[in-house]
Amino acid sequence: MSVPEIVDLKSVVDPHLNGGELQAYTARYLTKPGDNYGSCMLAVAARIKQPNALIEELPLIAKLPPVTNELFWQIFQPERTCITENKMYEIVVPEIHRLQLDAGLSKDKLFTALPKYYGSRISLDPNATKVDRDAVLVQENLQVSGYRAGNRHQMFDFVHAKLVLECMAQYHALPIALRIRKPKVFAEKIRPHFNRFNMNTSMGDQMKEDMRKEIREDLELVTNNNDDEIGDILEKFQQYDAWLEQPEAADGLYTSLVHCDLWINNIMFKYDDQNQPTTLKFVDFQIAQYESFVHDIIFFLFSSVDANVLEDNFENLLEAYYDAFIHNLKEVQVPTDDYSYEGFVNEVRRVGPIEISHPLFMTKVILADNSTLPEDFKDMDMSILSKNRGLKTITKRMSDILRVAKKFKLI
Repeated sequence: MSVPEIVDLKSVVDPHLNGGELQAYTARYLTKPGDNYGSCMLAVAARIKQPNALIEELPLIAKLPPVTNELFWQIFQPERTCITENKMYEIVVPEIHRLQLDAGLSKDKLFTALPKYYGSRISLDPNATKVDRDAVLVQENLQVSGYRAGNRHQMFDFVHAKLVLECMAQYHALPIALRIRKPKVFAEKIRPHFNRFNMNTSMGDQMKEDMRKEIREDLELVTNNNDDEIGDILEKFQQYDAWLEQPEAADGLYTSLVHCDLWINNIMFKYDDQNQPTTLKFVDFQIAQYESFVHDIIFFLFSSVDANVLEDNFENLLEAYYDAFIHNLKEVQVPTDDYSYEGFVNEVRRVGPIEISHPLFMTKVILADNSTLPEDFKDMDMSILSKNRGLKTITKRMSDILRVAKKFKLI
């Protein structure tokens, strides 16, 4: 596979090198087809000339729109998604750090759940307002920094799940705190970039019809052709589609910057000597939007956590999230009297039935058999769904999701 060229990478990264200059670079694909859909990820080996004239190697990641795949360019709408993700790094993280410092936190306590940022652009034209094929976002290479990606064929255990939820709670709490403490900054600099993202609007009628047919056929296998059960579940899919089409969410107790795609492949961990996870990074904020943060909780738990772990610890994991959420609000001096645990659980019960169809649908993407995936990114399409119909691991996972969701009254 030929690797896309990054034109004038120097102008993007040089302002973030503390006086250093990019001299040259080489690039290769970072991910394989099936591990990433909405972008093109390159591992970049950059040669940097430091102010003292020494040449040093700097491992980076360059994230491009899906330049090699016309279908995914259409579906993932880079004209919106690239700008949203760039703003997470350009504006949201610096404003969160200012908020934390203003509240008296030391630098070692600052929010660190995103990779280090090395610049971005939406076009070679500095005056452009529309994303084109020269858009790029540059970050640290987390693998070289000691972080490991998960395996989409192996769901998380309790330790990983609890750590993710605690970090997720901080990611959700701090934008809420920013909205409360600095409403003008939030309203003018942040909120406009995180509008609702509806992938359905970019799919043709035939594609949507094919996907509905696939979902019904999957549910027939999972439920042993139980028409009543299939009807109830399909109603949840309709609720999710209706949610995507709703007006923008209003400010509320539980409304924050929601990632909307937090599953195994978008979380990377660093481990201690006992191979226990200690810290993590969230990546891929392309479809982040302003909504109830419970969408992230439910999608993560039902897309990425071992079913037995989830069934045995659902309430414990919710409590872990809630405790971390309250702690992070208090840390930046935001009152928490309105955030009762009962109110939080009620929000889970409200949003859970809307969100549950999302991990059900994604199961076929997450657990797709590697042998059904093409070798080249340009050959990826939605046939990945039909190619994996009836796969035992997928059918079992969907069955597990339905069982646990019913147990906790999300269906």
